[in-house]
Amino acid sequence: MDNSLVAPPTPSDQNTSAELFRKMMLGVSVMCGFTHLAFLVLFHVNGIRDMALVNVGSILCYVLTFVLALRHQVTLAWMLITTEVVGHAVLAVYYIGWDSGFHIYIMCVPPVMVVSTLPVWRGKVPVVTGLMALYLWLDYARRDATPLFELDRPVLNGVHYFTVVTALTILVLLAGMYYRFVLQSEQQLREMATTDPLTRLRNRRSVLDTSVAEAAKQRRDGRPLSFILCDVDHFKMVNDTHGHQAGDDVLKAVAKILRSGVREVDHAARWGGEEFLLLLPETASPGAELVANRLREAISELQVPGKDGPLKVTMTFGISNLHLNEPIEQAIARADKALYQGKRGGRNRVELAPEDVLLRA
Repeated sequence: MDNSLVAPPTPSDQNTSAELFRKMMLGVSVMCGFTHLAFLVLFHVNGIRDMALVNVGSILCYVLTFVLALRHQVTLAWMLITTEVVGHAVLAVYYIGWDSGFHIYIMCVPPVMVVSTLPVWRGKVPVVTGLMALYLWLDYARRDATPLFELDRPVLNGVHYFTVVTALTILVLLAGMYYRFVLQSEQQLREMATTDPLTRLRNRRSVLDTSVAEAAKQRRDGRPLSFILCDVDHFKMVNDTHGHQAGDDVLKAVAKILRSGVREVDHAARWGGEEFLLLLPETASPGAELVANRLREAISELQVPGKDGPLKVTMTFGISNLHLNEPIEQAIARADKALYQGKRGGRNRVELAPEDVLLRA
């Protein structure tokens, strides 16, 4: 029996900052596409034909960035978005004036740039610095300049407030989106830290932490707490004869039965290698024996595909009860002792720790 800890899983693509940023780019593309659709209507209604055509191009640009983000070409999508936002803002300020408020959109880019996956010094710092410089220069050069197309003051005020509201809305939505992604990422990391990657059961560290909490309940309420330590019989032979893939298939099939064969309040974990630990709150020895025998029978009916035909799988179970004020490690050690006794007795059986047999008697 191998009691070695399972190596921690490597973060998957779903848990990386790159994946979070890709999802953000999808959201940004949709939000900006609808924003420019509104601008298209606004400019068309007010007879600014050139800017209306520009917004047609902007909408097509965001369709393209959405497709690029879907295809995981995130850097290219972000470069295209940045170019469009800055170019559109500068063009609008020159065309209809500083009072239109389009310069505000430039301020939306740096926060997204900070959370982007670009290298800090070769990507983020130069771009953010350049955007700051561009904004200051635009303020200096165009604040009091005469626009190429002068709108009536009521219309210009409407454009200004529409721009302010949409820019603030985009920033709030971006912040909310990123916050949600961070929460999802934290949840995934917690699951990775507590879950065995192969069997999807709890890992050793997680079940030990849970055992501490359950032991505290036992000391407070006096309710029984049982441990079942179980091990796949002749597992090394399976690996040596049929290969490690077959061994993995056996472990996954066993884990599925263990997970479905206990109550929701119980805890099934991969203890290490081919060994599993079941934690049964509010369960004394007789109940634990019933659970172990039911699981043993279900596992003995397994037929896992192997290179020479279906593999027959059996498991041996050792049971112990946590005594009042007893260390958890001691109770698990007694379950392990019972498990070894079951192995020596012929395997495919359930054994109760000798101390618990005496107590029950």
